[in-house]
Amino acid sequence: MAFQALRGTTDLLGDGLRRWSAVEHAVRRLARVAGYREVRTPVIEDAALFLRSVGETSDIIQKEMFRFEDRGGHDIVLRPEGTASVVRAYLEHNLHKTEGFVKLVYLGPMFRAERPQAGRFRQFHQYGVEAIGSSSPWVDVDVITLCVTILQELGITDVTLWIASMGCRDDQRRSAEALRARLAPERDKLCKECQSRFDKNVFRVLDCKNPACRATAWKSKASPFLLCDACTAHFDQVRQGLRQAGVAFDDTQVFARGLDYYTRTVFEVRAAGLGAQDAVAAGGRYDHLVEDLGGPSLGAVGFAAGIERVLMAQEKGSAAANGAPPRAGFYLALAQPALAGEGFKLIQQLRAKGVTAQMDYDGKSLKAQLREADKMGCRLVAVLGENEIKQGTITLKDLEQGAQETLQLSALVDRMSQQLKAACH
Repeated sequence: MAFQALRGTTDLLGDGLRRWSAVEHAVRRLARVAGYREVRTPVIEDAALFLRSVGETSDIIQKEMFRFEDRGGHDIVLRPEGTASVVRAYLEHNLHKTEGFVKLVYLGPMFRAERPQAGRFRQFHQYGVEAIGSSSPWVDVDVITLCVTILQELGITDVTLWIASMGCRDDQRRSAEALRARLAPERDKLCKECQSRFDKNVFRVLDCKNPACRATAWKSKASPFLLCDACTAHFDQVRQGLRQAGVAFDDTQVFARGLDYYTRTVFEVRAAGLGAQDAVAAGGRYDHLVEDLGGPSLGAVGFAAGIERVLMAQEKGSAAANGAPPRAGFYLALAQPALAGEGFKLIQQLRAKGVTAQMDYDGKSLKAQLREADKMGCRLVAVLGENEIKQGTITLKDLEQGAQETLQLSALVDRMSQQLKAACH
């Protein structure tokens, strides 16, 4: 029996990998333009990092973490999310002392032991940013704007940005008391988990996966978060900044983010056509996490997006994603196998100029080579034979436009380097 990928994981290859790479390229490029630099953290971390940051009553901790003891007896987890790891790296490498305010972007796999379904995997992948070291509402605007800009760049435009404020920790204490008082008469209607959460962390009821619990928690249709004057002013400035940046948002929806570290601004970007799992990106402010993990009191805000969800949204709404990928690259077909040496020298010259160039290594027939060029999605094809070498000319055919031209063999490298530097898949 042949081995297969484990349930909840997937292989990346072919057109799927092409689209995946396009997402990563866009994220890195747009983040760099916005002043974010890349950080990479290990996929294994100390379990205590997430117990302290995410919250022991969260679903991630209680149900979803891949947690194990290593050979040295250490309590290890496969990272379930990126923020805590980035903040840990920020502190471990003393960026709070040497730089203070930093803007970081990350991409990589995360792991959660949840039931695999559409848009949810046990090994899934995220890109995200963290802006650490400032409490300014303009940093919220910066992060949210970048989140939306990346999705737009990827052709995901049929989305709704939800924003809200969960208030500061003092607000959350007052809000928790008010929420318990409102839910107390209906506590017996909650699931067993939420009845346990009621005393430990009542906000978990707000994002319970049980629809009946959520219906009970949100019955009032009003935000459960009671904001102080400072948090109200902060949220007002975030909304005003988004308007000035031309970012449309919906602040009428009531929702909560499920991790303990969130304070003040929270947001979600929801894409049309994805059903119940419609959030493609989400994030918010976490003004106490740096301090909770042993650092100074510093404000921070970030977001994460699931790459698998982003690709699903592309499939639903992007004509570019649904259409065939554009042809790219060059294929050199050999009229005789004996010309492999001349041919390889030529494609090496092209590659040195940044042109993606391919050729046949197995002595296939000319017809088979042309089929292979078409299958690879190459745009330009040329046939190299004895006559071409003697005459010093070569005919170049554009498979995308159907045109062809004859040019000097000596001019091929310079011409191709100007015309075609895209990747050939």
